[in-house]
Amino acid sequence: MRFRLKTRRSPIINIVSLIDILCIVLIFFVVTTVFRREEPQIKLDLPKSSQAKPAQQATPEIISVTEEEKVYVGDKEVPADQLGDYLKSRKSDDPTAKFALKASKKAPFEVIVKVMDAVKIAGIDELPTFTAEDSTMTPASPDATAPANQIPASPTPTPSPFTPPAP
Repeated sequence: MRFRLKTRRSPIINIVSLIDILCIVLIFFVVTTVFRREEPQIKLDLPKSSQAKPAQQATPEIISVTEEEKVYVGDKEVPADQLGDYLKSRKSDDPTAKFALKASKKAPFEVIVKVMDAVKIAGIDELPTFTAEDSTMTPASPDATAPANQIPASPTPTPSPFTPPAP
């Protein structure tokens, strides 16, 4: 008796389903990507103007909160319950005034929340906060060599995730 040998077919990889999955992954990445507005990499020779003035960046006035629950605006101590009215009067005197928050890490959170509420009452849209650099990081500036428990003399303000929303 003679058996027939079946001819073996080579396995087929279904490319259509792989292309379908590839398209879905591509669409996912396109949809979830945050697009940045690109600046052109063209060197421009801008025209000169005798009336042009450099933009002046106002240095923010520091609202400090100590661990003793004291609030200072600059060098002046202001009670936390009167801070909103004080900031509102400062803002009406100088509409371009900027403020930043610097709080001790041991300051009670309740006082910090009162300060943030007062800033919102005063109509201030942005309140950047100061942080100390981590001592494990490599120093990038002379201020970065300060101990980790001290705030550098001139720290850079960082945007706060607790910035009050615009009215």
